[in-house]
Amino acid sequence: MNKNKIIYISAAALILVGLLVFIVLLNGNKTNIQDRKTLEKNTLIGDWIRTDSQYLIRITSVNEDGTMIAQYFNPNPINVEKANWEQSYGNLKIIVEMRDVNYPGSTYTLNYLPERDMLAGEYYQAVEGLTFYVEFARNK
Repeated sequence: MNKNKIIYISAAALILVGLLVFIVLLNGNKTNIQDRKTLEKNTLIGDWIRTDSQYLIRITSVNEDGTMIAQYFNPNPINVEKANWEQSYGNLKIIVEMRDVNYPGSTYTLNYLPERDMLAGEYYQAVEGLTFYVEFARNK
């Protein structure tokens, strides 16, 4: 076998091995991303207490379709009309809308802050038509 043929076969083998390694790593990375998304949405489950009061959001279930089961207490139960979650720009976001006496569509729109393990964002107070910045800390 001449020298050029050996170099050609060696280069082709190296390229093939490189492609196989790339494919294996790419498929493993997809699984990790999917697992990470599942873990992230489930991080929302728990009791969250507003940092400026005793108001509480309790999230008991986070569903694949973007809905979630949530309760709101101020300190008594307030009817939650709908509760949803979504991935927004790589972050988790929740929207909790109340429909009760003195809560005619008041809404929390909160982002999960993993570095602080908090929910933070806006509270729209429908009676007064005002929006406030709020934070919720996980009740541990």
